[in-house]
Amino acid sequence: MEIDKLWTDAIKEHNIGEFHEAHELFEDLWMELDERVEKDTVQALAQIDALAVHINTGNIRAAQRLMKQLPELVRNMPKEYRNVNLLLIKKWTEETMEGISNNRDLQKNPPKLI
Repeated sequence: MEIDKLWTDAIKEHNIGEFHEAHELFEDLWMELDERVEKDTVQALAQIDALAVHINTGNIRAAQRLMKQLPELVRNMPKEYRNVNLLLIKKWTEETMEGISNNRDLQKNPPKLI
């Protein structure tokens, strides 16, 4: 599948709250990319959507497992990628990871990617 179509479809699925499908599309896109920074950014987005799935299903153990690699990926995310602002989703992820670590209530859905 074409990289631009995978990106557009992943964003669309994320923005309508279909986080599992977005996760799958981001993973497909990740496999198509060659550049390390791009791969890391897309991998972070895939894991963020997986995190949203786990939070929405109440599977906090699975969410905790994502925290092994996700903090570093999020820390290194650019402010923008492919004309999409990543600052809000980065902030949501950092707050969510902190909430998981401290057993606080979590906002279930990440912000839209615009």
